[in-house]
Amino acid sequence: MTKILNHIIFISLIVFSATSIAHQVIKVGVGNFPPFFIEKGNEGIFIELIDEIFKQLPEYNVEYIFMSNSRILHEINNGELIDVACNIFPNSQVNAYLSDPLFRFKDVAVSIKSNQLKVNKISDLQGKSIAAYQGATELLGAEFKQMAKENHEYSEHPHPKETTLLMLSGRKDIRIGDINIFRYDLNNKYYNKNINVDHTNFTVHYLWPYIYSHMAFKDPSLKDSVNKVIRELKLNGSLDKIYTKHKML
Repeated sequence: MTKILNHIIFISLIVFSATSIAHQVIKVGVGNFPPFFIEKGNEGIFIELIDEIFKQLPEYNVEYIFMSNSRILHEINNGELIDVACNIFPNSQVNAYLSDPLFRFKDVAVSIKSNQLKVNKISDLQGKSIAAYQGATELLGAEFKQMAKENHEYSEHPHPKETTLLMLSGRKDIRIGDINIFRYDLNNKYYNKNINVDHTNFTVHYLWPYIYSHMAFKDPSLKDSVNKVIRELKLNGSLDKIYTKHKML
């Protein structure tokens, strides 16, 4: 009887342990800037990428926590609110384990076509009024950083829609930031009726290659598991299919 009871207890412990692992919750800190992260409905292109990764790791359940980029860095470095931080760049001051490159951006300069601005290289930006995203000088290279330092008409803004509005209103000549965020803003924001926001009314100046950011993990073993999946999904084309589905540049 004792042997049977011990056997039942042993089996129960195994089942309980397996069930616990299967329902382990991973709290993932994300921003809130469409079309990449959209808090309403837990949607967005980057959310889809993360979901695709964790489909291959069914022992984890992902819980998304939306917050500012600065809060994400604080929490992954010193807080207890999240286990994983998303959209972390290599030069960030982060005390965590970075995944392989995952999240893709295409930063460009955009101007109103009727202004006929010629911007074929970074030096052409000098002397023009520019609205860029916060942190652009740390990501777009030394030449751009020097240009921004010398250009008194250069400014950075925390929200992409601010840079778009500044250009549309004529207060800035050029908006610098991700082309996909710009297109999303044109399609989904309400602007002054006198402003023509048709895509054909803008000139896109392609000055930079793709920029990639990472997931950051407190647990190095989870990072290794995710990296393995990322590499598999890159090889079989699953990640590219998500970008293509959303017509991402």
